[in-house]
Amino acid sequence: MFRPLDSLQFRVTAALALFVAVMATLIVLALFAINERLENDLLDGIVAHELGELEAEYPIEGEAALPNSATIKAFVVEPDALGLLPEALRPLPRHSTGVNLSYGGRSYRVATTIINGKRAYLTYDMTAIEAREAVFRIALIVAVIIVFALALPLGIWIARISLKPINQLAEHVARLEPGAPGEAMAERFDGYEVGAIARAFDRFMQRLDGFVERERSFTADASHELRTPLAVIQGALEVLRQDPRFTDSAPLMRIERASRQMADLIESLLFLARDESSNLSSEQHCRADIVVGELLDAYRPILGNSTVQVAAMDHCPVAAPRIALVIVFGNLLRNAMRHGGPNIRVTLADNVLSVADDGPGMDAEQRRQAFERGYRYGRGAGLGLGLYLVQRVAHRYDWHLRLTSRPDEGTRVEVRFARL
Repeated sequence: MFRPLDSLQFRVTAALALFVAVMATLIVLALFAINERLENDLLDGIVAHELGELEAEYPIEGEAALPNSATIKAFVVEPDALGLLPEALRPLPRHSTGVNLSYGGRSYRVATTIINGKRAYLTYDMTAIEAREAVFRIALIVAVIIVFALALPLGIWIARISLKPINQLAEHVARLEPGAPGEAMAERFDGYEVGAIARAFDRFMQRLDGFVERERSFTADASHELRTPLAVIQGALEVLRQDPRFTDSAPLMRIERASRQMADLIESLLFLARDESSNLSSEQHCRADIVVGELLDAYRPILGNSTVQVAAMDHCPVAAPRIALVIVFGNLLRNAMRHGGPNIRVTLADNVLSVADDGPGMDAEQRRQAFERGYRYGRGAGLGLGLYLVQRVAHRYDWHLRLTSRPDEGTRVEVRFARL
């Protein structure tokens, strides 16, 4: 079952959005790291320069060499007079190139050294720089949020534009019908990446059209070549039936039974070989009760020891051609005659056709394989196609099959027709 989350467009959109999100996150993290590194290098350079000038000028000028501006301040104290310093500066080591400290509600970059045996501290007020850095961070975060918000619609738009040729190719392929003349796709999609796929589809459709044409020719030839000898056999049987010497001939009855079964099998196979499911029309209806009655009359001469009891035969129109009912009921009836007991019960009521017998029944394994092609069991096993053909026809017309059977209790097969 197709789900929107499995679509190629969704996956392309998700991939683009994820790519944009990952790249935007990496760029923001890189900008944060670069900004932090540049800020530290700049501040370290400033405090190192000012501290170098202080080291050069203090021995000469004394206290007059101490800078005392809005952003730069310096302190030079005796080692035993650290109490004169702001409390945050006291624990610092004698030599440091740059330390971040906060005191008095402001942030500072601090460097320390020793000048003439005294402890020297130089502080640079970076409160304004950190405020601008905070604004910069907020701006980057807002930009990332905007990019995230635009990534999804942008990804949808890009995916829709990029996948438009693929969607057009898919729609074109969906309209293709084997054997029906169609426009070559290669020319239409020439210049697109899907052009190679279109050319491959064109080659495939050419081979498929050739296969369909051969299949149609075979079906037409088989219909004629197989029916003709059967018609001759059945005609000869009718002539022989008129001879009193062969009225009750067992070999003649076996030949008649085999020819009828062969005719039904050929009709079934030819019907299933044709693609009639796509050509159903309102005229393809039949009366299931009439078809079942006709088949019962046709099969009575070859029932042998079996007895058919009709429990109910309701009026039942079905949206399917007559041959479909012939295949289904004919195979169910023949299976009951071949594998069941002497009593067969046929019921057609409430849109359900059922055929039941009182034969040996089937176990669980036999029931599981009953509708498989070529599966045979029990006495008088045929080709293993009966229930398989029934299932094929039922699937074609959306009929529901139900098989119930137990050993020594018989078998019952129900066909529930689709309601009109």
